[in-house]
Parts: sequence; structure tokens; C-alpha cells
Amino acid sequence: MQPLNSRCGREWGFTLIEILMSIVIIGILATVAMRSLEGSVERSRIQQTQNELDQLVTAIAGNPDLFANGLRSDFGYVGDIGAVPSSLDDLVTNPGLGTWNGPYVTGQFAQDAQGFKKDAWGNIYSFATGITIASTGGGATPMTKSAASVAADLTSNTVTGTVTDAAGNPPGDSAIAISITITYPDGAGSITTSTVSPGSGGLFSFTGIPIGNQQVLAVYRATDDTAAAFASVLPKDGATISLRLPGAPFAGTGGGGSAVIEYVAGSAATTGANNDNIEFAITNSGSASVTITSLSAVYAPIAYFRRIKWDNAAVFEESNPRAGSGDICPFTNGRTLAPGETIVIQIEGFEDAPTGGDEIDISSTEFTITFSDGSVISFNNSP
Repeated sequence: MQPLNSRCGREWGFTLIEILMSIVIIGILATVAMRSLEGSVERSRIQQTQNELDQLVTAIAGNPDLFANGLRSDFGYVGDIGAVPSSLDDLVTNPGLGTWNGPYVTGQFAQDAQGFKKDAWGNIYSFATGITIASTGGGATPMTKSAASVAADLTSNTVTGTVTDAAGNPPGDSAIAISITITYPDGAGSITTSTVSPGSGGLFSFTGIPIGNQQVLAVYRATDDTAAAFASVLPKDGATISLRLPGAPFAGTGGGGSAVIEYVAGSAATTGANNDNIEFAITNSGSASVTITSLSAVYAPIAYFRRIKWDNAAVFEESNPRAGSGDICPFTNGRTLAPGETIVIQIEGFEDAPTGGDEIDISSTEFTITFSDGSVISFNNSP
């Protein structure tokens, strides 16, 4: 008897067409998988390179999110040096600069000494103007990262501020007796300072200051009072600070307390064979003694003087170069003028050049003299 299903005795298998179709399908799936894997690897390389670029610009200009004691605490390479790096190598190896405090690149790059200079495709980063790092992105997706818009945003900022006494009074005419000094890295591996005097309202300003926490010191020379603070200089924005001296030396007069130096009328006269010296008398009309540590003479002729005498005793002497109009001349020792006391000051050796030159006649010259206590006098030494 024949089986009901005549195919029951037939062997099963795949036809050639079925096998070919299966191979095609597997190939398609493999191609899709490979492309997906390649895309994933490419995206991973892009992300890794972007992370490395972020780390490198942070190494140059610091991390703006790190703070300590209320001030930003990380300013990277520029904060220590005061200049941008000449190459990426400077971020890892000290180029011979005394203020270098690196390495500034650490972490994942530690296992490959040169890895910090390569992107995820193994290509060397390009580095331009000390702030911009670029990757070719494996030839398909170029990537660029900059630490700032221009290098000057990191290396040349403005610090402004005001100085007052403890009562909030501005220095007034005592401003000339105040020195404001800022300390910062000079870009060549050393520390430098700049000094200015404030205006009568107490306002002062510094330019060309690199990013970082830079110390600012105010000294009122008449009393040796000081005030100090750190200016947190930020890229492009600079910094603004306020300094307050202890006590209230500017109260009441807006400058220097009750001691007031006045010119003794008619006392000015030229001396010397060529009228190249000037002398004049001053008196303390105040109720307290005052100590003078410097003076500044302003006058119209182009002339330079050699020395200053206080009652015939030299308190300032400089010949190479000589002092000129508007220069602050510090005394070798402070001189104290008691209430009601009168003394004679001589300014000697006027010549027509700061070095060398010839003696110059300063007759009929208008002088304005500003003393370190803030007192100001004016006179004309007409014969």
C-alpha cells in the first residue's frame, strides 16, 4: 500500500538558490554591522579628540570653574608665566622659565610621553599663536579649539581700583604720597612690578597685566600705612579692586591730615654763576609735625637737575640720568618739619639734557612743588 504522503520518503535540504540568498543576506547584514561599527569608532575618536582639545586649552589658560577663598585658583601656563606657550611641549617640559609650575597636561597622557600632541587618529595637532590647537579629524572632520579670542586677552589686561582711608575718604592732594604696586609674572620666567600713583579721587589703573591672582599693594609714604589685596585678573575682563588704608589720614582735609606745608612768600631765588640753581623756603603751618620723604617739581623749560638739599644737606642726588620735570625724587632719609618750623630747599644743577649737556638759566620759571604728604606749593623765581 502506498504511503498517504508520497514525500515522506524524500530527504530534506536547501536548494542552491536558498543558499545563495542566505549568503547575500548575511553579507548585507555584515556590511551594515561594519558600517555601524566604523561610525561608532569615528564618533568615539571625535569625542576623544574634543576632550583632549579641552584639556590642552585648560592647560594653557586654566580651569575657570576652580575656586579657592573666593577667587579663581587655576590660570594654567599663562597664569604662572605671564605669556602664552611657544609650543605644546612647553606644557609638559619646562622651557627654562623660573616661574614654570607644570606639567600642565596630566592624566590619560601620562602613559604616552608624546600622546598629548596627537589626536585620536594619531595625527600631530597644529598649534598657532600660542592659543589655538587644531586637529584634521582624520581628514574628514577638522576640529579647532582656542584658549581665547586673541593672545592679548590672556596676557594684557587692565586692573583698575580705588584707594581710600578707613573712613572712605579719597587721598585728595595726598595722592602723590601714595604708591600703588602690582606684582605679576613678566612672561620671561621672572616676577616684575609696576607702580603708579592714584588720582586725587583715589582711582588708579594698570595695563598689560596677565591673567592670574596678582598682588596689589598701596603704601602711604607719609605714615607708612599699607593696604594689600589680590586682583583676580580674568581673560579680557581684567579686574577691579578696592584698597583701604588703616586709620583716617585723609579725613577733614582730603589729604594728609592737619600738617600743611606752605611757601614762604618772596623766598624763591636763583643761585649759581649761571643761574642754574633754585632755592626757596617752606614752613609748616599745621598743628602737627610732618615727615617728607620725596618731592616732585614741575616746571616749563626742558631742564634736568642733579640734586635736592634740605637746609643745605643733600637728600637726593642723581646724575645719570638727572631728574626732570614731574619726576618723583625720593629722599635718602625722611625729613621732619615741626609745626611753625621754616627751612630752605635748594634744587641744584639744572642742565639741558638728562646726561651730559650744558648748564641752563632757570630765572623767571614757574615752579609747582608737590611733597610726599600731599602739600602743593607754587612760585615764580623772577629776579
